[in-house]
Amino acid sequence: MLLTEAIEALLIATRADGRSIETVKAYRRKLKPLVTFLGDVPVEGITSNDIRRYIAHLMDRPTRYADHPMHEEMEGGLSPFTVASHVRAVKRLFNWLEDEGVIEVNPVRKIKTPRPKRKEPKAVGLQDFLALLATTEAGAVADLRDRAIMLFLADTGCRVGGLCGLRVHDLDLGTGLAVITEKGDKARLMPFNPPAAKALRAWLEVRPQDCGPWVFVSLSTKVKGRLTPGGVAQMLKRRAKKAGVTGAVNPHSFRHFFAREYLMNGGDLGTLSDLLGHSSVEVTKASYAIFTIQELKEKHRRYSPVTPLLGGDENGDS
Repeated sequence: MLLTEAIEALLIATRADGRSIETVKAYRRKLKPLVTFLGDVPVEGITSNDIRRYIAHLMDRPTRYADHPMHEEMEGGLSPFTVASHVRAVKRLFNWLEDEGVIEVNPVRKIKTPRPKRKEPKAVGLQDFLALLATTEAGAVADLRDRAIMLFLADTGCRVGGLCGLRVHDLDLGTGLAVITEKGDKARLMPFNPPAAKALRAWLEVRPQDCGPWVFVSLSTKVKGRLTPGGVAQMLKRRAKKAGVTGAVNPHSFRHFFAREYLMNGGDLGTLSDLLGHSSVEVTKASYAIFTIQELKEKHRRYSPVTPLLGGDENGDS
């Protein structure tokens, strides 16, 4: 089986297993460079050395993702996070081929996925968040929609795909609960608080009625229907420019904002994992443990028995 045929077979199987179209697109995007590097060769002949050469190539390849919110630019090549995501896709392909009996020798069996050191997630700053909300105070239709979007993102930590897929019947404004569906068919019940409920109610009162069942819809006269993730990102970019905000402002930075504030205000990782829809608490810990450490340091500063006895300022001087 040729490499391109194997990739197409994997994509079909991935979709048939119930994974989202976005997941399928991501696999296609991340496996395409493998074909470019190795050529459309038979998968049975691909060796571990071929895979290692490819990984080294990725590490040296000039980055085109420096402006992506989930990646940091790395001098000389793709970011460690981007390389790791490509390696995971390659391992998924060959592990699947082995399970299907297409190959007898798995070239990724001893290949380790790079584990880049995580930096603090780029969350919207608290003052930046308030400045963004202030740009909606005029109360025009677009203001009401955008305010509801920002408050819902910040109050639930949902992914932008979950926000864009939200339908009117998924909301219960009375109880403050929403059914959020993300990553294909993964649905979860998510609470939201009165400020978000108030903003949603104000938006729904003026929301165009000819745009389908979606809560958040495009206000463009040329394009009707639900708002896309790209549309949300562009809206936030416009709001940031209007507010004079230069920090991180994109849909995922609101998810990080929710996680950071939740933990810094005393929330626990286990509950946060459920709220974010992570597959396990280890996923949450890998991304947000740094905020838990910051909270522990603050509590230690406030409650350590040494501080009230001997005093001391932030620099350690008595």
